[in-house]
Amino acid sequence: MNLAELLIELIRRGESLKSIDRSGWALAGVESERIESVAEHSYGSILSAIIIAQQLISDEIDINIERVVLMAALHDLPESITGDIARTDAFAKDKKLVRAKELEEKQAITSIFEPIGNSFEKLLHIWNEFNLGESLEARVVKGADIIDMLIHARSLEESGASPQSLHQFFITSRAIIDNVAIEIVTEIYNTLYYEHQQEARDQGIILE
Repeated sequence: MNLAELLIELIRRGESLKSIDRSGWALAGVESERIESVAEHSYGSILSAIIIAQQLISDEIDINIERVVLMAALHDLPESITGDIARTDAFAKDKKLVRAKELEEKQAITSIFEPIGNSFEKLLHIWNEFNLGESLEARVVKGADIIDMLIHARSLEESGASPQSLHQFFITSRAIIDNVAIEIVTEIYNTLYYEHQQEARDQGIILE
């Protein structure tokens, strides 16, 4: 393929995410007229990451917002090959499955960018930085990824989904939020979790 064809193929990876459903909602038994796609979640993650990063800048914390945006835009791209693998409670507790998912996604992103050559090596490094989750920018994006998921969970609850069926998403996210260790991200998580608990109380549901 020539360069233009290679770039079109890369852009089509993003296009394919529009038709890949986020599997976690269906596994939780949530009934909805239309399941959220990976691309929709990616957009929500990008917006959440921008908002969180801008707040950190307002708090005079040094962060590269351009890197945050690039990282957020790229973070789900491997799923154009692997599909969406839901982070269920059982999955999160199985270290072998978690490592296998990480390896599969790393191989996928490498196979996406390597054919284009050295000009896209920066993007591969940015994705790997996200995957490691150690830099402030990576932690912001990992936090934003969770926040968008929980925002959508709350939207589903407000549309009639049972808080009981969505409770696992809040519970399994806590460890990731703790690892992110950014005060405003923790505050957002706590607020959404409180709303989730209040929704359950209003419906007479006891959350385990």
